[in-house]
Amino acid sequence: MKILAEPIDAVVTFKGQEKPIPKRFRYIDRSGRFQEIRVDRILVCTETKVAGIRAFVYRCQSTIRGEEKLYELKFLVQDCRWELYKM
Repeated sequence: MKILAEPIDAVVTFKGQEKPIPKRFRYIDRSGRFQEIRVDRILVCTETKVAGIRAFVYRCQSTIRGEEKLYELKFLVQDCRWELYKM
């Protein structure tokens, strides 16, 4: 997987005080078009802290253009911001 760290728009759900659960997101691809992807499965979620910045990293799997793809989404808690971290 290649590190992208691109900002995304995400639709998430919250259950009480638990961490957010991504359902779908959209990003701008290399050709400048919006791509919307539904999160089919969350394989693992880890909490990280780098340089004092707390984040949740979600390793996910989705069917994109007929292929099963793995990717990582990152939620930066301090900034309340989502990134397409790796794809």
